[in-house]
Amino acid sequence: MTVDTILVTGAFGQIGKRCAQILLDRGRTVIAVDLRNDKTVAVEQELSAGAPSGALVPAYVDLTDAEGVRELIATHQPGAIVHLAAVLSPVSYRNPALARKVNVGGTENLLAAAAGLPRPPLFLLASSAAVYGSRNPYRHPERITPDTAVNPIDQYGQDKVQAEAATRASGLPYAFFRLGGVMSPDSHSSVNGDHLAIMRSLPSDNRMHAVDARDVALAFANGVDREATINGKALLIGGNESYVLLQNDFEGDLMTAVGLGRLGPSASLPGDPKDDRGWSFTGWYDTTESQALLDFQDHDWHQTLAWIAESQGNLRIALRAVGPILRPVIRTALKLQRRAEGRGPYADPWTLIENKYGPDALAHADEQAG
Repeated sequence: MTVDTILVTGAFGQIGKRCAQILLDRGRTVIAVDLRNDKTVAVEQELSAGAPSGALVPAYVDLTDAEGVRELIATHQPGAIVHLAAVLSPVSYRNPALARKVNVGGTENLLAAAAGLPRPPLFLLASSAAVYGSRNPYRHPERITPDTAVNPIDQYGQDKVQAEAATRASGLPYAFFRLGGVMSPDSHSSVNGDHLAIMRSLPSDNRMHAVDARDVALAFANGVDREATINGKALLIGGNESYVLLQNDFEGDLMTAVGLGRLGPSASLPGDPKDDRGWSFTGWYDTTESQALLDFQDHDWHQTLAWIAESQGNLRIALRAVGPILRPVIRTALKLQRRAEGRGPYADPWTLIENKYGPDALAHADEQAG
């Protein structure tokens, strides 16, 4: 069945704007929901410039406003909802209460409004690898599958588990898209202290399954027309086998793409094989089913890296020139920082996260759902 009107939340973000563009190119009407700021308005104008008149309907609505959401859904009556909007980690660690209000409460508002329509729309929820929690590759060498039990270790993963539970209970047709590490030039346009903290926390031998943002957008765009085959499923959205990496190689490839070059193995700490808590949630996916159902893996890792490299422009040229000087300085700074923090021989990421953001950045057993 072809869906003519699709509501996309987070429509002007990294995935949303690319999904909206695909849908517009396919002749669909897109109700583009986001918060108004200079960046989102600029993306709106860019999308509108190439779209038929009336095909893109911008809707600057706060998802925590239940009445505003109800009016929006009732007015447009979409045939499918692509729910991408969220307060992502690590930003969510700074204000877990606000993050939950958006990530869970905003989802519940959308679900309640959609359930009141004459024809319930297909609800595609952007979930995350974070629902799986710490994945010790020595204890769990197998790939993550849709049947792998969720066990979030951080606040964000717990938010997503609760959003999934609300979706499952809504009575709507649905699918969860559990995203791997989404990569695009957008994700490297600015690096702040939060992102550096996450990078420093990750074990060098942690498993990372990345995916190109263009492929994620395609997965959602294809999904809106495939209710019959994806309804009720949790689908793992990761790139093809070229995106199956260890953290040290993943980070080295990215540093090379932006021009700095590889920092090398001494820049980070390994994970403790005996500590199930001592790993991040970025395990390797088995994407067999999701690829068969959604046909979205269009790019290879080298193409994503080339895309990021091209976006750096003159900055990449400058970094390549000073890289031989900067790399040893950065390695030394990281070593001194680890010593000042009293870190031992292993990465122990969640202790670092808790020390930086406080205990509310982690999941709490009394709030589990799913």
